[in-house]
Amino acid sequence: MVGQVDPPRAGLDEASLQFAGTFERVVYVSCNPATLVRDLQTLSATHEVQRFAVFDQFPYTPHTECG
Repeated sequence: MVGQVDPPRAGLDEASLQFAGTFERVVYVSCNPATLVRDLQTLSATHEVQRFAVFDQFPYTPHTECG
């Protein structure tokens, strides 16, 4: 089963992070690379990052989406 998360800039709260960890696969889309790193540190205890991409959906701004 695949879980998909697209949290706000603050990242996943603890309960959501634990719930996401129960899925066999997790697709995580983030608008904040710092909270993505924080959340991946927790998820990496049970999951392995297989693919990673950065999307510049907002040209001429410092904002990116990561997934």
